[in-house]
Amino acid sequence: MKFDKLFKTVFIAEQDELSLPEDEVGDEESIVPMPDAYDVEPAPIATPSGDAGVFRDAITTLDEFADKLNGVDTNSLQQTVTEMDRPGSLFQGISRETSSDIIKIAEQTRQLSEILKGFIINSAKRQRDIAAGQ
Repeated sequence: MKFDKLFKTVFIAEQDELSLPEDEVGDEESIVPMPDAYDVEPAPIATPSGDAGVFRDAITTLDEFADKLNGVDTNSLQQTVTEMDRPGSLFQGISRETSSDIIKIAEQTRQLSEILKGFIINSAKRQRDIAAGQ
């Protein structure tokens, strides 16, 4: 299909409602496939309570896991490792070897939680934009 014919059929004919010369007029669907001709369902719009609920559960789980690893108020793994690292213990030196790893994993877990929180915030904004017709 030539670009001129496509341009005249789609853009000029639709916007200005110009008629094409008789030799170029044909079955519109054979010239340009219209989106309605495809048997496709529209993309589902996420509901804040539905899809975001899955992320909220994951965020809660990630936050709880990070607290179990390196929480201040709870009996965290970091606190347990520090308490077990004493002279004469079978676990002497465990704090020095594992402390930075525990902190790093807890930090990454919290970062993932924050990323998911950002997705929830952005999805709510997108849904408002869609509802407003933007």
